[in-house]
Amino acid sequence: MIKSKNKSTLKNFNLDALDLDLNEELIYAQPTFLRTVSYRLEELKEETSKYFRRHPLIGYSFKRIVYGLLTLIVSIAIVFFLVNFVTPDSSYLPDPQEMAKMGIGDSGARYDAFLQTRLELFGVSGSAIERLLTYFKNIIPFIPKHILVGQAVEFPESSTTDAIIKNTIFYTGGQVDWILRSGSQELIDLVKVHANYKTIWVYLGIVKSNSMGMPGSTEVTSLFADAIPYSFGIGSIAVLVSYIIGIPLGIEAAKRKGKTADGVINGASTFLLAIPSLVIVIAVYLTSILVFGHSSIFSSGSFWTRFWPVVALIILMAPTTIILTRRYVVDEMTAEYTKFAYAKGLGESKVFYIHIFRNTGVRILRELPLDLAFTLFGASILTESQWNIPGMSQLIISGVNNRDSFVILGFITFASLIKIAATLISDLFMVLMDPRVKLSGK
Repeated sequence: MIKSKNKSTLKNFNLDALDLDLNEELIYAQPTFLRTVSYRLEELKEETSKYFRRHPLIGYSFKRIVYGLLTLIVSIAIVFFLVNFVTPDSSYLPDPQEMAKMGIGDSGARYDAFLQTRLELFGVSGSAIERLLTYFKNIIPFIPKHILVGQAVEFPESSTTDAIIKNTIFYTGGQVDWILRSGSQELIDLVKVHANYKTIWVYLGIVKSNSMGMPGSTEVTSLFADAIPYSFGIGSIAVLVSYIIGIPLGIEAAKRKGKTADGVINGASTFLLAIPSLVIVIAVYLTSILVFGHSSIFSSGSFWTRFWPVVALIILMAPTTIILTRRYVVDEMTAEYTKFAYAKGLGESKVFYIHIFRNTGVRILRELPLDLAFTLFGASILTESQWNIPGMSQLIISGVNNRDSFVILGFITFASLIKIAATLISDLFMVLMDPRVKLSGK
């Protein structure tokens, strides 16, 4: 009975007679904008993961670059707030005596207007967070910046012109808005300002200055452009010569491991590393003056005066190259493939120069870009200071002494970017020199 009743019910059921509307249900099935974006991000993440799995070296280099940039951002923020904390706004003002001649005291409306003008001129106005965000925007190369490079103020021949304000505008050499606000409306209407701008992609700020006429006209980028040739020229020559000297000595020490030659080379290298760098630099400096009679100032000396700073850097860097070369060669000499090559009957010279030295050279030359970057921004600081070389180290020392935030931040930014680029070049060296390393995992 139950079965027949069910059959009868199903048989008499008319689906067309029902008033069904599924539009309301379909609304819940339609993806929202956020859900669509979430799906797209998941797809992008999966495709990126597959690409890096197929190209492991690219993924490894990409992670190193990302971590380096994150470290750079954190370092800039920390240094920025430290410098900002110890640098008062009044340090951007000229000498108080010069300000007194202009009729500006140490307080009041004119003082505040003049101070604000100077802060705007140097690009340090606003809160610390605003200044930090502005600096990050200025160093991002994908955003064009319009920088004020010159400004002329045309004054009318009128007795209503305030002489003090006129002189103040001349001395600031840049922004005039805040100064004009302290004058009469008639002056504001009559004064004509002609400003010149230039468009650049990376802006590191301007150098702090207390001069009255056109202060802050020197950009940090131009300072670096003048100083880098000195640091890079001396540093690169020292690195190359230290490699030319250190690699053969390291190989010789490794080939005679445990013998007298190994003990002498390795012991001398260790001894030089144990001596403080300042002692070595001063010793070379005094030797060049007292023994050989050469000048102590780099810019006014002869070729030999420029030769001795390179010698000091070579003495500082060659021991590390010798020890690392010896260690790499010893590691390759004890590797399994070396034992297998000897077992096949290959001669000692063939095994060494075709197998051992080839693999060792990859590991040694991979350090070359990093050594150049380190020399440019680190190792040469004592040498440049001792011989008064107008290189990068002089800029950072002067920037710290003057609490010049843009010079300090520019040095950190530029040095970090060079280090990241050197790391990337080092990874590419591995691909070019070692056939076992490929961009693709296949």
